[in-house]
Amino acid sequence: MGAPLLASPCLWSGLIVAWAATAAAPSPEGDVCPSSAWVSFGSSCYALMQGSVETQNIDDAREFCKGNASGADIISINNKEENAFILKSFRTHWHGPEYISLGMFFDTDDDTFKWYDDSKVNFTNWMEEEGNEGPVDICATMHTVSGGWKKTGCEYLPLTAILCEKAVLYEKKYLPDIKTWTAPLVITSTVIVAVSAAFLWFLYQRKVSSGTRWTVHSSTTQAPYSDEAVLIVEESEYAA
Repeated sequence: MGAPLLASPCLWSGLIVAWAATAAAPSPEGDVCPSSAWVSFGSSCYALMQGSVETQNIDDAREFCKGNASGADIISINNKEENAFILKSFRTHWHGPEYISLGMFFDTDDDTFKWYDDSKVNFTNWMEEEGNEGPVDICATMHTVSGGWKKTGCEYLPLTAILCEKAVLYEKKYLPDIKTWTAPLVITSTVIVAVSAAFLWFLYQRKVSSGTRWTVHSSTTQAPYSDEAVLIVEESEYAA
């Protein structure tokens, strides 16, 4: 009966260690975006940054985004849902300027608009379908009240506030983070070790107890045999 009580401290210590490991394991969601200033949607994180005085053109804006987070770039919008999310974010908590710059430019060689981050142009939301005549360098802006896009000369882009986007790695977003397996592995391993130690201690105590009883029984059963042997020896001496 004493063995389980002696083993219980080992089991409790194992559970305490497992609980501590669980508490220390960071949440995988906390690692998706660079900081709390960024918000996630789909496979990207977004942050509205106040531009610096050094931000004079679209190239400066791109470098500004990269300086705030590795792999970040000025915003590119690839579908209707993403456009709606950005519009909603301006209405709820960003409260930025009336227009923001998009990471889009008109390629005169191909006579088409392209994204600076080389993503494919699958979606547009022009406020009006005017032609591409005008300035040689044509870029695009987004109206933060309606969500519509407007063609603008690249030298006139609004850069007081810059909307940056950072893609989330596929493995990071859709596959279980290795950290999520740490706590279950620690818990399982610790419990197995604790239970094994308790079981071995129980077997050891049982063996010791059985050995003691066997020694006592053996000593009591050998006593009559020893007395009888002495009597036989004495009778033999008298007969001689």
